[in-house]
Amino acid sequence: MPYVRKTSEAIEIEFPDLKGCVSFGHSWDDAIENATDVLAGWLAHAESQFIKEPSTYDELKRNFTAENLIPIAVDEKIMQAYKRRIPTSPVRPSRKTKQRSRALQY
Repeated sequence: MPYVRKTSEAIEIEFPDLKGCVSFGHSWDDAIENATDVLAGWLAHAESQFIKEPSTYDELKRNFTAENLIPIAVDEKIMQAYKRRIPTSPVRPSRKTKQRSRALQY
């Protein structure tokens, strides 16, 4: 379960049980979308020695305030796409990038 920290510039999301699995967004929607993506990518390519049993909610509450813990579901479709992807391919574009691309098509 990730920990959320809001700063003046962004909403940061960190998965404390997954070393290096962090994300951010400038809005809640972007932050959640990016966190879903980074979680799927991390799990798709994690080496087994870095995957451990997740902390319980009570364990996480000891280190983080409960209101800053939010559930993020694993998106199996995104994770499978990362597993099929060639390692040098670019990261899945964000919703804003997709919106810009659509706008340029008209």
